[in-house]
Amino acid sequence: MRNMILYVIVLLPALLGLGCMFFKPGGSKKQTAFMLAVQAITLIVTLIAVCGDQELSTAPLYFTESLSFSLMMDKLGGFFCLLTAVCWLLTILYAYVYMKHEGKEPRFYAFLFLTESMVLGSALAADLVTLYLFFELTSLLSFPLVLHSQTHKALLGATKYLYYSVGGAFVALFGMAVLASNASLTFTAGGHLTAGDLTPTMMLAIFLMILGFSAKAGLFPLHNWLPSAHPVAPAPAHALLSGIIAKVGAVAVIRIIYCIVGVELLQGSWLQTTFIVLALVTIFMGSFMGCTENGLKKRLAYSSISQISYVLLGVFIMTPLGLAGALLQLMFHAVAKIGVFQSAGAIIYLTETETIDGFPALGKRLPTTLLCFTLLSLSLVGIPPFGGFHSKWYLAIGALDAFPDAMGYVIPAVLLASALFTAYYLFAPIVQAFFPGKDHPPVQRVHEPPAMMLSLVMFSAAVLLLGLFHNGVVSTILSIAESLM
Repeated sequence: MRNMILYVIVLLPALLGLGCMFFKPGGSKKQTAFMLAVQAITLIVTLIAVCGDQELSTAPLYFTESLSFSLMMDKLGGFFCLLTAVCWLLTILYAYVYMKHEGKEPRFYAFLFLTESMVLGSALAADLVTLYLFFELTSLLSFPLVLHSQTHKALLGATKYLYYSVGGAFVALFGMAVLASNASLTFTAGGHLTAGDLTPTMMLAIFLMILGFSAKAGLFPLHNWLPSAHPVAPAPAHALLSGIIAKVGAVAVIRIIYCIVGVELLQGSWLQTTFIVLALVTIFMGSFMGCTENGLKKRLAYSSISQISYVLLGVFIMTPLGLAGALLQLMFHAVAKIGVFQSAGAIIYLTETETIDGFPALGKRLPTTLLCFTLLSLSLVGIPPFGGFHSKWYLAIGALDAFPDAMGYVIPAVLLASALFTAYYLFAPIVQAFFPGKDHPPVQRVHEPPAMMLSLVMFSAAVLLLGLFHNGVVSTILSIAESLM
């Protein structure tokens, strides 16, 4: 009976989303308090499930003799569910202020919570069919969030997002069909394929599955939806799109490599080399393109392309240290990038500044917002003691440990180059914001809404405190990584 708690975790936000369609929340304090309460209950129920002394799983519901629907909570699933629930809780607080500016709040909240339900389901999937269903529904239900403003640009950005996500899933489906005819689709820690299973056809199937699911995470050459979708979505939506929703693709890749195939069979293969190269290209390209963009949202979108591929790189290293770096990056990037996108949204909402050219003296107009933007940027660059430093450190030492040849040095070199680009495109506008020059005319401080600032402050505090007191975080992440090997 205790296993039914997994259905509760998935259904609570779904029911809240459906309720928003009927009761049409308009952003009042009582309605927002109710949504926060339900989201807090979702977080508490998830925490109870994670803190249990045994892994949870539900009895499979069979579509056919070989295709089933089932849920489980292992360490990876619990970790991603907790991260999702916390980020959604703080985003509701932020959206309470921001969505008054955007309008159409009932529709926004309905799809926001329905998307959360699908993300949680993806984390809790016990087999590849269940994961695929939730993965597709995540794309379909987050599509209206990108389309929210219903402008021509929003339509183009949302359509591109849907095409890439669904198209990637369709590519993965070919691989799943081959896999289903030769092996089980159930997730098992360490994988369950044998060396005899890895025929050229099976290797191609694995390649297609990883490539298809990686489209959601923005892996080159399937990355082009991010610069189109991010600038048109409301700030609360594109913050979660980068911080959490895009990482459903990374979770799917982890499940394929670590819970179906097994890393020992793929280490040293052409498949591992190919995906490491693609991840490095994406990291370098995304951070370089971020330096060329003047639009604030688009600059951060290219940053997301680069930073999410750090996660995929760690997954493709295929060692406990590499995977630990990936999971640390998954967490610290989620916290920092959601906070940065919310800061950008606050800047646009309060001052209508949409480009880097408008940053001079913003630090005096929006001191709290820009301070939070600065702290979160330090984590994204990887400056100690912020959390982002630890993820990049484990990725670097994981690469040096896994590859004694040139690849072991190329990976840290690309990470360093990316960090320098990231520092340039984030720190240059920050310097202008706080030091506009003597000739800049005086500016008036703008009122910063407390609810919006509370969310930013909590994300900023998290990247600093979790980075300072990192021992417990790192040991937990290493435990999760080792449980999947």
